[in-house]
Amino acid sequence: MDLETIRNRLLANNVGQIYFSGSFLRLKNSVTFRRVFAGTFWNALLNIYGKGISFIGTVIIIRLLGREAFGEFGMLNTTISMFGMFTTFSISQTATKYIAQYRNSDKNKAGRIIGLSFLFSASLGILVFLMVSIFADVIAEKSLNAPNLSGYLKIMAIGLLFGAVNGAQNGIISGFEAFKTNALVGVLSGTVLTVFKVLLTYFYGFRGAVFGMTAEPVFTYLITMIVTRKVMHRNQTRILFKGALSELTILFNYSLPSLLTGLLVFPTNWYTLTILAKSDGGYSEVGAYNAANQWYNVMIFIPYILVSTFLPVFSEMLSKNQKDEVNRIIKNALLLITAIFILLSLIFLVFGEKITLIYGSEFKGTGFLLAVAVFTLLPQAIIIVLSNLVAAMDKMWFVFWVNAVWCIAFIGFTYLFISSGALGLLLARLAAFLGSLILMGYYYHNWKTTQEKVIR
Repeated sequence: MDLETIRNRLLANNVGQIYFSGSFLRLKNSVTFRRVFAGTFWNALLNIYGKGISFIGTVIIIRLLGREAFGEFGMLNTTISMFGMFTTFSISQTATKYIAQYRNSDKNKAGRIIGLSFLFSASLGILVFLMVSIFADVIAEKSLNAPNLSGYLKIMAIGLLFGAVNGAQNGIISGFEAFKTNALVGVLSGTVLTVFKVLLTYFYGFRGAVFGMTAEPVFTYLITMIVTRKVMHRNQTRILFKGALSELTILFNYSLPSLLTGLLVFPTNWYTLTILAKSDGGYSEVGAYNAANQWYNVMIFIPYILVSTFLPVFSEMLSKNQKDEVNRIIKNALLLITAIFILLSLIFLVFGEKITLIYGSEFKGTGFLLAVAVFTLLPQAIIIVLSNLVAAMDKMWFVFWVNAVWCIAFIGFTYLFISSGALGLLLARLAAFLGSLILMGYYYHNWKTTQEKVIR
């Protein structure tokens, strides 16, 4: 049975339309499809294995530290991650886009963009490192309500220096589409680092966990640097610092909306967690929240992997006015996502209490938190799908404003529900996503209605 026969039978039974729609259907002799599929496959492998091995390591660390100590460790990690996102959030995507665009047509321009990426990320990394180091005492005392954590915060800030440049390196690797190499190296380094962090925690307790998290970005930077240089050499591209600043407009024009979004979203997540830390339950509730949030962080990759090729595909289809095909893909994706997360939510609702046993007896009675965390992914996943449509239509500022509303709603609902501890914070985030979904759904409804009127 040839490919065309399989395709026709699938379409006749209304199955697989999400994959066999519009220009994405031209599987025969389609170099673009093979590139997209290969990239999606290797990215999926890296995400699934990486999150899986990290999850196992985190469970072991939780059991070694206990509920309250893990709450403090999770707060430290969240704080450093928030500052780290400032240094990597936009530069990685910018490097990926423009290196992919110019790697063949203008290697000198690609080299200047690589140089700019390193200059910008290193400068930003040094700036953020100094800020965290200088204000660590204030952050620990005033924001974390834990003055004893200031020293650990200064230690973990060292990782920001290396994590910033590593964000640029990852963007360069993706820009050259070296997904396979990146995935294989990521699997190896992820395994080594997880074992290393667990051993440090086992032998040195809380301090070992902190040193393990600090060493991770340093080790990752060194490995990724070797990979980046090999990928650049293979593509006959050099780093050009001379003239790099002439490409500054590219950096700011493309990165600004996503950078501003990061400046809103990441601090909001961190700030609401500090509200929980200062509540009556303190770091015991933070530990329960982080344990539930672990499942949220593991499963968020599902919608991102599913839509990883949507943006380029939607952009191409919309340029050819194939809006009905785009709408068909969106409908199928929404149905699939809804089915997946309703099923997962039901599983965690029924078995959540038994799942919490892996964390130890201290987490007894927190099973419902897991179900709420997983159910939150349903509205968020729908927003992710619709955001790809909005981005393909060059409406990134609308995405920014939707995120701004989400941040305001999340903080407001947190103050409203915080008396319920970890559950209150999870419900606040769920309510904020439902509000954002209304805005994004209204935009999609108007777009779909407009297309239907045009067809008529």
